[in-house]
Amino acid sequence: MTKKGFKIFPPDAPEENEPKERQQPVSPDPADAARVGYGLDPRLLPEPPGAADESAYARTPDSYKGSLTTAKYGPEGDKVSFNAPDGAKVSIPRAGCLGEVRLGLFGDLNEYLRLSFTAANLVRQGTASEVDSDPKVLAALDRWRACVEKAGYPGINKFGEMMKKARQLYRGIDPANNKALDAAVADEIKIATAEATCTRSTGLDEAVAVARAGGSVETLAKYEADVVAWNAMVREALKKGQEMLKS
Repeated sequence: MTKKGFKIFPPDAPEENEPKERQQPVSPDPADAARVGYGLDPRLLPEPPGAADESAYARTPDSYKGSLTTAKYGPEGDKVSFNAPDGAKVSIPRAGCLGEVRLGLFGDLNEYLRLSFTAANLVRQGTASEVDSDPKVLAALDRWRACVEKAGYPGINKFGEMMKKARQLYRGIDPANNKALDAAVADEIKIATAEATCTRSTGLDEAVAVARAGGSVETLAKYEADVVAWNAMVREALKKGQEMLKS
């Protein structure tokens, strides 16, 4: 990018952070739930970054932004694609600085995309599918639904919906209205505590943990050859990367 006349990271330019998968617990810890609920109180959240239109990058001409994008990613239509088993189409740049570096590190971009997507997504999706269909999880989930309904929250079908319900408590509240925010926090704590209590009492957390472990083993066995090939490709890329940095 520097050779092409662009700043690598213009001051205050928005950075592209790839989402990182985290193994989320089924529900909050009961002690945390009783203390802060899900932690949704906006007063506890970090200050949002400055408006994009105030950044040095945003103040650059549109022609600069367009040229920088082309330099980094190449022409819009020049991509390598992979059709996922669920029908989704995943694409990455073939050209531009990003494509050139990937090509130098990994060689075959088609194989790179297929293996990286398999290791990062198909394994995770396969594990999640095993958890969702596990008989013990389904049985525990039925008990959990009944528990949260008895606690005063009918219509909840799966974990995640209780947090969504709590998040809705803050809609339309003025950030400066501490009285309204305090009331929302109190209700959020009740929701989170009910969920955490029901998750533990019905054994849903244990059922999910066991199913997740078993599902990981089965899914990794299914994609073993691709995962091994991906790890080998990454190790080779690390060697090439070290050589590139030396040159």
